[in-house]
Amino acid sequence: MSAELLASIEHVGLRGLFRYWLRHCPASGGIPRAKTFGVEGLSDWARNLIVIEVRAAQNFRYGFYGTSFRKAFGIDMTGANVDDLPTEQASLLRAEYRLVRRTQRPYWRVYAAWFGKNDEPQTWERLSLPLTNDKGDVKFILAAAYRVDRASRA
Repeated sequence: MSAELLASIEHVGLRGLFRYWLRHCPASGGIPRAKTFGVEGLSDWARNLIVIEVRAAQNFRYGFYGTSFRKAFGIDMTGANVDDLPTEQASLLRAEYRLVRRTQRPYWRVYAAWFGKNDEPQTWERLSLPLTNDKGDVKFILAAAYRVDRASRA
């Protein structure tokens, strides 16, 4: 699974983050524990990183919202719940985060959407990575995304 996913990821930033996450996986298998995960090493990805806190009743709260997202979408979601987003967007993200929580596996996708008043859709590559608590439940999800369309390469 890891090698296949790594081969699918196009953006060098996402590949680097995935490798960093893999280095923190226990040798016995499973996913990294939030308590021992090296968050100080995330600075290379901070601009394009979101940290989602998994809360009771499958509620998800943004603990950190990187500057690239604030700039691209014109809003800082730090401290807000996913449910505070527009209905369609919240539904999509809730489904993604629930899947990561349930399967305890990374989730990767490429998507295009219109954001704000842009005349053209933006294409993004996104990776969501789970971190567990001491009981083995997913407590946090690191999500990173990079714009990969022509406009972002200019």
